[in-house]
Amino acid sequence: MSLWESYKTSIFLCHQALKCDVDFAIISAQNPAGNTEHPYLNLRRDKELQACLNLQRLPYRSVIGSAPDLSFQEKSWIVLCDKSTALQLALQFEQNAIYWVEQGELFLVPVLMPQHEESLGAFIERLVLLPD
Repeated sequence: MSLWESYKTSIFLCHQALKCDVDFAIISAQNPAGNTEHPYLNLRRDKELQACLNLQRLPYRSVIGSAPDLSFQEKSWIVLCDKSTALQLALQFEQNAIYWVEQGELFLVPVLMPQHEESLGAFIERLVLLPD
């Protein structure tokens, strides 16, 4: 399965229920350009993205993008911002793509990859609430 195809199967693990009446992005700073990094480097990149979000005063919350079988997980952020800001952040952190949620619909949006934006259906169907 190609990287793009695997992105299309992602689920999202979160500790809090989300209202899907607002638009938001799901952005990661880990594994730039799809290259698996050392956990320490991924942690550092994640902290850099969080600092960037704080600096820009963008509301955010933690989320984990995951393969459906949980075999791969990547720390990410749900960010309340416009789509162009989300794409700029993803480009700054060298990400292949972002997820964009608009009116409850989940889209996979390319950043570094040459693919076209694709609808993946209802976000709520991909959201897994974790117990606290």
